[in-house]
Amino acid sequence: MRKIHTLGPNTTDSVAAAAHIPGNVEYQLVLHDSFDEIISNLPQLQGDYFLVPTAYQSKQSDFGWRELSYQYWDQLELESVYHHPLKTMCLIENLQFEQNKAIVHPATTNLLNGYLNQKNLTIPIHYAGSKASAYKKFVRDGYRFSIISQDLLEADSKYQIIKTYHPDMVWCLYHIIK
Repeated sequence: MRKIHTLGPNTTDSVAAAAHIPGNVEYQLVLHDSFDEIISNLPQLQGDYFLVPTAYQSKQSDFGWRELSYQYWDQLELESVYHHPLKTMCLIENLQFEQNKAIVHPATTNLLNGYLNQKNLTIPIHYAGSKASAYKKFVRDGYRFSIISQDLLEADSKYQIIKTYHPDMVWCLYHIIK
């Protein structure tokens, strides 16, 4: 049985996309708090697999899927590429915010910046390892904005949905060869 490392928790797009990996191979998902955590531990994960979207963006602004592909070319062997849509995402606002800041997963920064620029708003942006962890921190710490998977919102949520997004995504399954 293959071990496939990807982003957790169970509510992430990565877990949903794993259910659509081409082929009939049995696998066990190993969930991590961030893709960066997986990448920093590649030598310890040799022989396992790594599922990552091409929209992957590190908390480090100058490192994403493109850099991953070049920098780790000799540690990751591309096994499969397929597409599977992301869950519907939404930009939410807390009208009773305690911090005039945003918290997002780094891959959604451009979506947030597009809205902030349109409204002529300049606020600090903090980053979380997943949209699920961004939502948890958004609620706990009273942030003003976040972009999350819409299914994380409860029906009676006090947060305002400003905009929704429905992107398709390309997913890469890598074999960690060293």
